[in-house]
Amino acid sequence: MESTGVLAVVLAVLAMVAVLAIPGLPTVLALRLRPLTAAAALAPTSLALIAITAEIGHQARLPWSVLSPLVLGLLLGAALIPLGRRLTPRATAVGTADATADDADDGLTTDRHPASSRRPFFSRPRGLGLAVLGGLALGGGTVLVRALMMMGSIDAISQSYDNVFHLNAVRHILRAGDGSAWVVGGMTALPGEAAYYPSLWHQAVSLGVQLSGQEIILVSNVMMLLVSAVVWPLGLMALVRTTTACGPFGLFAAGGLAGMTAAFPQSLMSWGIVLPYLLSVALMPLVVMVVAHTAGLAERRLRTSQLLVLAPLILLSTALAHPQGVFVGIALGLPILGWAALVRARDLVLRAPGSWRRFWPLALLTLVAAVVSRQIWLVARPPQSSAVWKPNATLTQAIGQVGSLSPNATPAWAPLGVVMLLCLIAVLLLTRSRWLLASWLGAATLSVATRATPPGDLRYLLTGNWYSDNYRISALVPVVAIPLLAVGIDVIGRRLLRLLSDRRPRISAGSTVAGRIVGPIVGLLTVLGVLTLSLSSPATAVNEDYLEADWRSSVLLSPDERALLEQLPEVVPEDAVIATNAWNGSSLAYAISDRPVLNTFMGFEAEPEVHLLNGRLDEAQTNPEVCDAAEDLDVEYALDFGPQELHGRSASYTGLNEISETGAAEVVLQVGDAKLLRMLPCRDTDGSMTS
Repeated sequence: MESTGVLAVVLAVLAMVAVLAIPGLPTVLALRLRPLTAAAALAPTSLALIAITAEIGHQARLPWSVLSPLVLGLLLGAALIPLGRRLTPRATAVGTADATADDADDGLTTDRHPASSRRPFFSRPRGLGLAVLGGLALGGGTVLVRALMMMGSIDAISQSYDNVFHLNAVRHILRAGDGSAWVVGGMTALPGEAAYYPSLWHQAVSLGVQLSGQEIILVSNVMMLLVSAVVWPLGLMALVRTTTACGPFGLFAAGGLAGMTAAFPQSLMSWGIVLPYLLSVALMPLVVMVVAHTAGLAERRLRTSQLLVLAPLILLSTALAHPQGVFVGIALGLPILGWAALVRARDLVLRAPGSWRRFWPLALLTLVAAVVSRQIWLVARPPQSSAVWKPNATLTQAIGQVGSLSPNATPAWAPLGVVMLLCLIAVLLLTRSRWLLASWLGAATLSVATRATPPGDLRYLLTGNWYSDNYRISALVPVVAIPLLAVGIDVIGRRLLRLLSDRRPRISAGSTVAGRIVGPIVGLLTVLGVLTLSLSSPATAVNEDYLEADWRSSVLLSPDERALLEQLPEVVPEDAVIATNAWNGSSLAYAISDRPVLNTFMGFEAEPEVHLLNGRLDEAQTNPEVCDAAEDLDVEYALDFGPQELHGRSASYTGLNEISETGAAEVVLQVGDAKLLRMLPCRDTDGSMTS
């Protein structure tokens, strides 16, 4: 906040909230969803509409703006109004079962016989809302505080490889006036060629920049924080609310524990930095929710018509955020379908009424899903040569790490592992939410494999879809582990308090009131205890020290270099091209200064003239071919940020090193050691002087 004003932050936050919520609002309202489910569905619905309108606008040559998803959202919402009128406000496929479950037990309460006028507070709508808001505040607040401590400031720049692409891609959308994924992919392709790149993140951030008028770096960071601190906890709570029998305490636990492990989201807020994948995983609890409803395992079911609208929007936004989200969905969702098919098969064996009618559609769906998933898993994965990340733990260590929710390359934490084990047993023995165990086993198996499986065909088969990247795969476990913890803590707490209630005689009305208070207090202390246990683990300390380095170093862009880039618009004309080196951060002139650069990213395809200038721009005064290339590409300026580069590299583009000393350019702006140079007139192949 020192370098960015409060007003700028407020504008960026309001703009990104609007982008993530308003386009999908008409659709969500038309479906008449419950408040929590509606709030959780806003972001994926809005994002799906943004992605769709980006491609429609590209084909129709419409300028890219927030009006496009807003108009489509209004049209979709209007089309769904007749559907919404046929739905009751409660909209559950199990009639009054939901109300009965809530009335019977409000989470952690000792009042087991509530009359309609004496229902415990936390079983009422206001109490439920308070539990949800409390869970969002605790979990989202934990994520936000940890993230800002890691970043150092809200307008910090991640000093990482991928961040150069992500920030410049947003600028590319804004300058092109086109949000298509093929336009973004074309940023690093040859001129005139299009290439697909998952661009939902960049599309959303570009709209936030348009609405707020703030810098790309700030808006991108705000988007990252909102996705991690709001979208992620809401998804966890919606998953628990609609698919399990948890009361308000379980919802509070699901939201409150959202920031308990740095495996997600904190690790993906630094590693890479793979922001599109962060977005995809943050939406994954809703994918699990959709699969559980489709499989008929949800305790509080959505109407079929609601599910038919929500499911494609949620799945589309998750897949378009990052293609690896499809693999995550397979790993977490296919075990749920398999579990449901086994449950229906058991009913068939026991000759339960209607068992065949329930079994065959689910069995067919599971079979088709398995066949399609196998093809996607094997065909769409990257080549084995790209699966370069190696194991970093023994099998025993990996099991302990995964069981205690430790991030990649951090020690196991036995106390948290014990809590996790108790909750797994409780869910297995005391609830009907056992299907969560199947999904958790899918994620845990992959996480153990990436940490401990030696390089080879087996490792590639299990983890190659994520390049065997330990960080990306370790992020899957919290998606299901946190709901498991919430359900387990909820059911254990209920059983213990019921036992105490049965043994304690009720002497007066005052004792009954006190009993109602004890449960919520115990629940709050339990969640705080588990959260504290996790945050105080050695794994957390090791991980935070590592992640802070990606934000607080200057290996990509030093404070002096950033200060110089912020001054460029005062010196460099709007259309003048700047020769830059993405490896030393100077290419961020595109995102920060809104000036075209010769190289937008480390990996790119370009015409021979670009490569010539990268290697020999300093010869412009003595080599007519270099002079020609500079004139053809309108290169009028160059940035000299010294030889230091990311990942320990040095002076990759020799033509940009010390070009002022060869007489090819002169220094026109300097901050510290960072220099902006203007190219001097040179003689081309025709013998004439360029200006």
